[in-house]
Amino acid sequence: MKIKNMNRTAQRAALIAARRSIGVQLRNKWDMQIAEQVFAWCKAHSIKTAGIYSPIQAEPCLFGVYPLLTDLGVKLALPSAPVKDHALTFSEWVPGDELMKDRYGVLVPLETAPVVQPEVLFIPCVGFTADGYRLGYGGGFYDRTLAAKPKPKAIGIAYRISLCELEIMPHDIAMDSMITDY
Repeated sequence: MKIKNMNRTAQRAALIAARRSIGVQLRNKWDMQIAEQVFAWCKAHSIKTAGIYSPIQAEPCLFGVYPLLTDLGVKLALPSAPVKDHALTFSEWVPGDELMKDRYGVLVPLETAPVVQPEVLFIPCVGFTADGYRLGYGGGFYDRTLAAKPKPKAIGIAYRISLCELEIMPHDIAMDSMITDY
């Protein structure tokens, strides 16, 4: 989607609206294509711990691949934003474990789940550039998480329609790689 001369707020709104307009059958097809690539990537890189996500606002849904990653021996962790203006924390989660909604309405592990440091983060993108820069929701949680040391490998996850042009800001950190439905 070529969106020019828009501020980030307007750009987010346009990209989310485009994502929400994807038909169910096409969305399911694209989700499967992305999930297959995530599985292949983890297998090829012998990943032991992965930060995953619970989809919101019509993000690609990868819940179907999470049990396969667990079977592969990958320890999964879901993010939570316990404190505003801080980095995310990742808590261990096994498919089937109970989840609760946080203050943003996102499904997260129960507070008793152990905190882990994933070696790779699969990060949903509202938008992304050809150079792998990510547009998120504007809270800066992933930016602060990726700025911490040691930096986990960052793999952006998005539908192809989320490709956009974006003014890069000083705090923006490019993804190491992007996985989309093509």
